[in-house]
Amino acid sequence: MKRVRLGLIGCGVVGSGVLRVLSDRGGVIGDMQMEPVRIAVKHLSRPRPSYVPREKLTDDWRSVCLADDVDVVVEVMGGVDVAHEVVRTAIRAGKPVVTANKALMAARGLELRALARDHGVSLRYEASVLGGVPVIHTLQTYFRVNRVTALRGIVNGTSNYILTRMTHEGASFADALAEAQALGYAEPDPTSDVEGHDAYFKLQVLLQVLGVDTEPLRNEVLAPALGARPADARPAAYLAAPREGISHVRPDDVLRARSRGEKLKHVATARWREDGVVEAFVRVESVPPSDPLFGIDGVENALAITGDVVGTVTLTGPGAGALPTASAVLEDVVQLVEVPHAGNAGVEDELEWRVNTSRR
Repeated sequence: MKRVRLGLIGCGVVGSGVLRVLSDRGGVIGDMQMEPVRIAVKHLSRPRPSYVPREKLTDDWRSVCLADDVDVVVEVMGGVDVAHEVVRTAIRAGKPVVTANKALMAARGLELRALARDHGVSLRYEASVLGGVPVIHTLQTYFRVNRVTALRGIVNGTSNYILTRMTHEGASFADALAEAQALGYAEPDPTSDVEGHDAYFKLQVLLQVLGVDTEPLRNEVLAPALGARPADARPAAYLAAPREGISHVRPDDVLRARSRGEKLKHVATARWREDGVVEAFVRVESVPPSDPLFGIDGVENALAITGDVVGTVTLTGPGAGALPTASAVLEDVVQLVEVPHAGNAGVEDELEWRVNTSRR
């Protein structure tokens, strides 16, 4: 049995979820014995669940990234600036990294993947997008015959929960948000969720997986002139309409959609044009029963992937929460241990192939 020693950076909802799964399984995942040997936290004195080994806690994340007894670094602290330094430090120390950080991967993903490739280690980030739904793995491994022509998804469980309560219970936005916060679905400051930032980050990560240049999206530049980019340039995405959240939705808006037999959904969309440029949207849409996103309610997430051969394939499941996200994190650890470097170098090879074939 392989022994895999984990260095955990962060022990909030996701980090605690990882430790809970390992505790419940006695550390045995498949043919591996996974052991959290070092855990970096911001507050050492904060109360922790019983399955968090307090003797392994430290407030020095650098010591975790550089420790000789750490085989894999798992970054689940959130944020961008410090997390960026954490992942860079681990990669430069020759450690493979698993992260659940969508904001980090949206802002720095291209740079960090290149750094990992240069240092011959894996960087995996399945948990950064739809929690327990394996959308990145699917995009990387299944869509080889197909050229992806569109992505449409409900990728934020908080917004979906709020719109579901407004649709089925007639709740106001404020009341539905308060319920989501009481249930732990929404943060005390829900801005990232309800204003569409979270969905926007996730859309950028998905596009990066498919070899799309998301720099214009990161800067929120509306640039239709991207269609005139050089033929050898990477496909680029631009924001075809202002990013939209759900805070403006009122009960009357919901009722109008219901009168048509439709539902309001917060949808992240990417559409490939004939010239290879990708139009991106994050907005509220009124969807009919024929839409694959119509039945996705509550905190569930979904991604509808359209290929030029297969048509539309829809993946659904729990997109957030401690255990679904921990599941994705640990699946990434298993894969990078079983196939060293394939989580990064293999993806970069695939990206080159996708860029070339996107011009067919």
